Amino acid sequence: AADGQDVRPVEVDEFQIGNAETYDVIVQPTEERAFTIVSEAVDRSGMGRATLAPRAGMTAPVPPLRERPLATMKDMGMDMSSMPGMNMGGSGAMAGMDHGAAGHDMAAMPGMAAMQGMAAAPGLAAQKPRGSDAMGDMGGMKMSMRDPQNAPGVKLGPGVQTIAPMPMDRTGEAGQGLESVGHRVLVYKDLIALTPSSDPRMPTRALDIHLTGNMERFMWGFDGLKFSETSKPYTFEEGERVRVTLINDTMMAHPIHLHGHFFELAHAPPGHGPRKHTVIVAPGGRVSWDFTADPGDWAFHCHMLYHMHAGMFQVFSVRPLDGGAA
Repeated sequence: AADGQDVRPVEVDEFQIGNAETYDVIVQPTEERAFTIVSEAVDRSGMGRATLAPRAGMTAPVPPLRERPLATMKDMGMDMSSMPGMNMGGSGAMAGMDHGAAGHDMAAMPGMAAMQGMAAAPGLAAQKPRGSDAMGDMGGMKMSMRDPQNAPGVKLGPGVQTIAPMPMDRTGEAGQGLESVGHRVLVYKDLIALTPSSDPRMPTRALDIHLTGNMERFMWGFDGLKFSETSKPYTFEEGERVRVTLINDTMMAHPIHLHGHFFELAHAPPGHGPRKHTVIVAPGGRVSWDFTADPGDWAFHCHMLYHMHAGMFQVFSVRPLDGGAA
């Protein structure tokens, strides 16, 4: 089960779990010996260890801490591999790759001169300064890391450090640092509800919500506003079927939690989206889910509680069709 709701069984070796998420796990040893079960911080700063053994006193080797994961272009909301001539390899990270030796003249590619710190060719715009807008115009595509056209509903201010120019669905990818571990890692697209949804209707409207922040100033919010700056909640009508898309404009993963509801992730066959109350939105990623609005005022927030207390909190306000009190 995921978040207490039945899903089809999935065989895995590792999974990443966000604050407030739950999974039911069945472990079936095939040998009569001790096994080490490890829980590991996402930044690889530490781990917890438990031993599963047929007899008390038995132990098993403990693996060393793995290297700290590094952010890639995808984590900045730029899936460069989808652009013609821009496939940088599987991870999206450029470090350590000799593109010149492979016959790729990076400076000759549209918009790449500024990335390499080289002087622009005659007739091209001067090199932009380093910073959140340094990507500039990639061959006619707006790649600014703070372009309001990429998120018209976001209020730009000091609490919005970046806006992902090319956010993508990452629910089929392993979590940060687990991309090439060499064994089976659970991804959201593995999860299929065991029984059909009780509400098979298609959504009648869509709502995009941007996860925004300034990591240097430790400011967090939704759509560019922390909770203390908001003047109204997200509003819904009782029984309304809505598709919500969460877009992560930051370079951190956020476990987003909705009170009072189970929503259905939108990747699965119709009616079989896994029902969850919390979902991790990967850096530079987007996650879509459908839900049926039940009356009341429901907390909606990041479950990294220091993010919530810093402002990444809102209210889903659901009212009857006549507009009366819930």
